[in-house]
Amino acid sequence: MRTRGKTLLGVGSGLLALVLIGAGALAVMNRPLSRAEVDRSIEAQLRAAVESDAGLSSALLTIYSADDDRLMQYAVGSERPGSPEPAGVDSRYHSASVGKTMLATVYGQLVDEGVVDFDDPAANWLDDGELAGLFTVDGVDHAAGITLGQLLSHTSGVADYLAGPVVSGPTMLEEIAADPDRIYAPADLLAVSRERQQPIAPPGQAFSYSDTGYVLLGLALERIEGKPYAQILDDRIFAPLGMSDSEFMTEFGPGRGILALDVSGVDLSERGALSADWAGGGVVTTMHDLLRFTRAFEQGDLLSAPTRAELTRFEQEIEPGIRYGKGIMQFRFSELSPLLFSMSDVRGAVGATGSFALYDPSSDTYYIANFGAMGYDQEAIEQLVDARLLVDRLAE
Repeated sequence: MRTRGKTLLGVGSGLLALVLIGAGALAVMNRPLSRAEVDRSIEAQLRAAVESDAGLSSALLTIYSADDDRLMQYAVGSERPGSPEPAGVDSRYHSASVGKTMLATVYGQLVDEGVVDFDDPAANWLDDGELAGLFTVDGVDHAAGITLGQLLSHTSGVADYLAGPVVSGPTMLEEIAADPDRIYAPADLLAVSRERQQPIAPPGQAFSYSDTGYVLLGLALERIEGKPYAQILDDRIFAPLGMSDSEFMTEFGPGRGILALDVSGVDLSERGALSADWAGGGVVTTMHDLLRFTRAFEQGDLLSAPTRAELTRFEQEIEPGIRYGKGIMQFRFSELSPLLFSMSDVRGAVGATGSFALYDPSSDTYYIANFGAMGYDQEAIEQLVDARLLVDRLAE
């Protein structure tokens, strides 16, 4: 299967360069560290990231080891550029594509309940107008056969309205930068792919990351459940898990009380264009709540073991060392760089704004973070590597 990965997900070459630069230092800096030394080093690492990047106003990181119930949390910077209010470990933030894992989890619950199957055609719950023009390749319209599983795994062939190339007109990010107060409905997002883009490939022939596919999944889910997507997440994820600081955004503008989110130099945290994420993300949360969700997912509290195994079957290769299942990514660090041969794999969700919620099954450790700047996902994974190298030196 061909792979057409989104540049926002391409971390391999950058990570390799980072490790090569630091390899000499790592060779000599391998003595055990106290908890206080690790805390100071990670805080300094995060502060340096904020101070060196004009797009960042804050950096948050949580590391939780379930094996010994060790919680390490860090927050540096301010709520937004120029604000006197510091960011905190309990600050709320827009989690970008981390929300895709929540959507995939809801579909998994419906599979467990016998309501749907991953092989069901999405057209069962979407009308012809919504699907029109999104899946026509070489004159053949494949819309009727696109499955829920293909949309979840980004193998449907549909374009990506948010970050994909256009054949006419502005890209979505250019449009947002020009009019950050516009509020988008799901139909507006589909129209970008329909009117300005072309499908990537026939279904099942290529992996191509697509927020358009997740808008379709969100619309289909509303038809299946008979309620708005925000209510679905409340009923199935947030309320059962006690995620009281989490919500799916339905209102936009001033007073949202979330950390700054830089997109092309514009803070969208209090602007209407943040609505452009919708079911491809759209969740405001905290590190505490995301840790709660990720633990529930991994401990089997949300899905049956076979369904969770289906979501975490990482069959799609984005690039060497980075794979995708259904709504969930995997990082194989030993494949990303030979210098990370001993670093264990993690899986979970990563957003293009440098937000992630990841889990290491081998050590039963969770990593939650937010940096809040579009295109910072590569750097966020580099920050994760640096933090893991420090925690690995923590003296017992």
